[in-house]
Amino acid sequence: MGEKDDLELRLGFLGFGDAERRALADLAPLLESRADEFVGAFYRHLLSFEQTRDLLRDAEVKRRLLGKQRDYLLSLATPALDEAYVEERRRIGQTHERIGLAPRWYLGAFSLYFSLLTPIVCDAYRGDADRGGAALSALMKILILDAQIAMEAYIERHQLELAYLNRELAAAGRDLARDLEDRQLELQRTTRRARAAEELASAATLVAGLAHEIGTPMGVIQGHAELLESVVEDERGRWRLRTIREQIERISRLIETLLNIARPREPLHSEVDLAAILETALSFLAEKFRRNGVRVERHLEPVPMLQGDGEKLQQLFLNLFLNAVDAMKGRGGGTLAVSLTPDGERRVSVRVRDTGVGIPPADLEHIFEPFFTTKPAGEGSGLGLVVARGIVRDHEGSMEVLSSPGQGTEFRISLPLPAPRPAAPAGKGR
Repeated sequence: MGEKDDLELRLGFLGFGDAERRALADLAPLLESRADEFVGAFYRHLLSFEQTRDLLRDAEVKRRLLGKQRDYLLSLATPALDEAYVEERRRIGQTHERIGLAPRWYLGAFSLYFSLLTPIVCDAYRGDADRGGAALSALMKILILDAQIAMEAYIERHQLELAYLNRELAAAGRDLARDLEDRQLELQRTTRRARAAEELASAATLVAGLAHEIGTPMGVIQGHAELLESVVEDERGRWRLRTIREQIERISRLIETLLNIARPREPLHSEVDLAAILETALSFLAEKFRRNGVRVERHLEPVPMLQGDGEKLQQLFLNLFLNAVDAMKGRGGGTLAVSLTPDGERRVSVRVRDTGVGIPPADLEHIFEPFFTTKPAGEGSGLGLVVARGIVRDHEGSMEVLSSPGQGTEFRISLPLPAPRPAAPAGKGR
């Protein structure tokens, strides 16, 4: 998708059209007359924080920054909304990442803009609530658009560096694994847990940081949206405000989900019926299988009860089944084969095989790296298999992947059975 199409999609999703352009254009004289007052208030706010105050110690930096803030304020009334506009907003995010200014600062600046402009606009349109509400709604949308573009550019540049570090960590982990193969069993178990923690460390750090940095400005925006509902009288305007609030709530739920992945709870171990867990996971997705033309083959042999966390094991198999469905979508359906069999005396084996597109050899070694995904943008987070392998390791098991392009993929999971209980001593005769 080109920059032009992407911008049109963003504007359509925000509900930004000709009415919003006119509302912003009407603000031009007001913004021009209050520009110096606005920039002064913005400057005083920056001086309240050590991090931003340090940036303003240089007189030339201060002059340039405040000049750009004045220009930006005036540009809100007549945004060009073309490819050059998008590129300029992208440079803002890239520049902040390069100088180490975290997203909370420039997202906070967008929130501050709205906070400072709201009373000015409300005062100017005191006798016309409809025009005032329309102006505030248009301002919020253009500020959210600018925040979106800058934030995505920041994350994109940051992830390039993170991807390099992940590759280096993964390579170091593989070298360490080869060196420790001959060590004692206890040391091997400790090493496996350390590697799992290492692979999730980058995900946990990024998710926790983004949750903190995004949460505050999202809360501010949501609060202002709630306040605006009492000002905006037409139903369409209120619907748009409700849409903004619903999307902010959706972002909050996504952040909470990612935090649960990044900071999983300790497994709860009890007796679990692995065949029943597999059947339940398959039944959850029965409708999805039907819609995508996926036929399920089961081969579940009787096996002893395991000691494990039933909820986590169900999450493991749901992840694998969903990946299998995605792999077969482009082939008009296929077959998902699930088997459960004994594996020696003290282990059981679960195999999940699909007839999907398969995984290229170049990608196969990266599938357990955080955020690595071959799915189209927006359809995969790159965390599912990381979580799946972590669950297997928490159960002291192992997971192997076999795949070839065009030949499908098979996950082989081996889990230990609990040690047999010693026989009770015979009672003494009377």
